[in-house]
Amino acid sequence: MKKSLYTLLFICAAFGVEAQQKNTIIGIVKDSVTNTIIEFASISNINKKNTIVSNTKGVFKIDIAPNHLLSVAAVGYNFDTIRITEKLLQTDTLLVLLHPLSKRLADITVNSITRFSQYQLDSIERRKDFFINRSDVKIPVVSLANSGVGLGINLDHFYNREKRKRSALDLFYDIENESYTNYRFTPALVNKYTQLEGEKLVEFMQKYRPSYTWLRNHITEEDILYYINDKLPSYNKKHKK
Repeated sequence: MKKSLYTLLFICAAFGVEAQQKNTIIGIVKDSVTNTIIEFASISNINKKNTIVSNTKGVFKIDIAPNHLLSVAAVGYNFDTIRITEKLLQTDTLLVLLHPLSKRLADITVNSITRFSQYQLDSIERRKDFFINRSDVKIPVVSLANSGVGLGINLDHFYNREKRKRSALDLFYDIENESYTNYRFTPALVNKYTQLEGEKLVEFMQKYRPSYTWLRNHITEEDILYYINDKLPSYNKKHKK
């Protein structure tokens, strides 16, 4: 009886360790063309509404579970989406390749430079790439194998398999909101007002990343300066030796 109890406890402990190992995933974000690392990319668990940023080596670690949807976005790149499977959770490091925006809108940039911000121009291109999937032609779902090709995701996959819990438009704008935050709350801007560098800069930007709604309601750089100045004392106090 005692032996059976020990065996049961061992099995439960083993399952507990396995479950714990599957709660997070480690990944690295790279440029699909140059294979260089991408710092300060935003990685979001769409299901949990949780966002973190990649560090100075392009590495990230995020809470995740099977069948969760992971989105990755960075300034100057098309976003990527990955459906997490049990197999992916067993990989040592998830490789995410972001495809650089091809700048097909050069004509708009020249003719409308005073009317379009870089974010708006990039957003237009991402929108075209995303909604090109709305056709009678069946496009394969984005997976690890073709991660970063710039096609976004197959909308039919989410309409059918997810029973319309999430509309394609909602999904697109969730990712676009993170992209907007990336354009407004930049490493260069935060460094300018905090003098933080390297991993300290990454830590500050992740801990105090402002929400999309807040940024839309505070549209100037001065607003962000006040926001940073409000958060900086707490950060410095925590890291005071």
